[in-house]
Formats: sequence, structure tokens, C-alpha cells
Amino acid sequence: MFGAMPGVALYFGVYSYCKKQFLNTTFGENHKVLAIAMSAAIGNSIASFSRVPYEVVKQQLQTQAYESTWQAFRTMAQSGQVLRMIFPKGGVAVQMLRDVPYAVVTLLVYESLQSHFGNQQQQQGPPNKSKSGTPSNRNKIVDFCLGGISGGLGSWVTNPVDVVKTRLQTSSEMYGGSVWACTQSVWEEGGASAFLRGSVPRLLHKVPANAFFFLFYEVFRRVLRVEETVDKQQQR
Repeated sequence: MFGAMPGVALYFGVYSYCKKQFLNTTFGENHKVLAIAMSAAIGNSIASFSRVPYEVVKQQLQTQAYESTWQAFRTMAQSGQVLRMIFPKGGVAVQMLRDVPYAVVTLLVYESLQSHFGNQQQQQGPPNKSKSGTPSNRNKIVDFCLGGISGGLGSWVTNPVDVVKTRLQTSSEMYGGSVWACTQSVWEEGGASAFLRGSVPRLLHKVPANAFFFLFYEVFRRVLRVEETVDKQQQR
């Protein structure tokens, strides 16, 4: 939680800002898919720098290298090599190698599905709302399902890179920080199937995580009337 919160804030903050700027240009209007992909890539590239330290600490805790988060930070500080330990050789590069395509696939699928279902709702009339004026449960279920589908597809597509990323961040010295050397080693161990190791538990994590994330993302956008604010700014 300590590492994920600022990472997600940077990721979606930069993504939303870039998407709005791109879509307000002629280029964005004519190439919406490319504008979304570029925004996702920029947002996740910046967020990747904040993710590497907590990914490394999390992995060390999960492999029982340390007994607690405090012990991990204290040991790193005492070693005098904090930067090398929380930013292992090749750590940022391989983090971006996974995060950028993951973000592009996930957000392209999500935006496409949202656009499709949004057009269907427009054809069927205004969306149903509860007596309090908030979106109906049906809308929330749609957001929940679309988020899960998008996150699941993005996770499965990028699982091979996730295997390489995890190995480099936990055993960087073994591969000299080289993505190619690590990739070759994984291939020699088990061929193509070796790159799908951990895909099931990763999907069991990513599908519900993205489902809840996009559900609350859309709920807060509606509660805070983000779309109305954007429309007013565009009219000005």
C-alpha cells in the first residue's frame, strides 16, 4: 500500500492529463487509439520510477529475505548501498518493459469497451439512476466487469515480461542486469511455457484488483462530476 498509492496516483494522473491534452488536438481527434496508447505509455513510464523500490522490497519480503518491512529498510540503509539495492541494475528498464505494454493493452481494451457500451446506452436512452441520482447498480456492474476483463487481458499478454522482471529484480547479479541474458536463461529452462509461469496467480490478483479499481475510478469520476468539468473547460 505504501508503494502502490503514489504509483497509481502518478500513473492515472499523468495518463488522464495527457489523454485530455491529446484528444483536444487535431491529431487526437483523428487518431484516438494512438492518443490513448501514447497517454498510457507516458503515464506508466513516469510511474515506473516510483514502483521499482517497493516492488524490490515486496519481493524480498515474499521470499523471506527479511522478516518485516522495517527490517528491510533498516538493512538497506545500514548497507550504504540503498540506491543499488532498491534500484537494481536494469530494474527501472525492465519495470518499464512490463508496465508500459501492460498499461497500453489494459487501457486500450478498457476505453474501447467503455466506448462500445457507452454508445449502446446512448441508443437505449439516458442511463438509469437511483432515487438519489447516482448511477444504477447495473452501471457499476458493467464498470466492474470491464475493469476485470481489461486487467486480465493486459496481465496475460505481459506475463512473459513479468517473469523476466521478477528474476532481474530478485537476482540481478546472476544475469548482469541484462534483459536479454535473463530471457535466454528462461527460454533454456522451459521454452515458451516457462514465460507463463505464475500467470494463474497473477490473473487471480490482477482481475479482481482491476475490477475494483476501475469500478471506484468511475464512481469517483461521476461523484466528482469530472466529465462535466471537462466539458465546461472545452466550451470556454
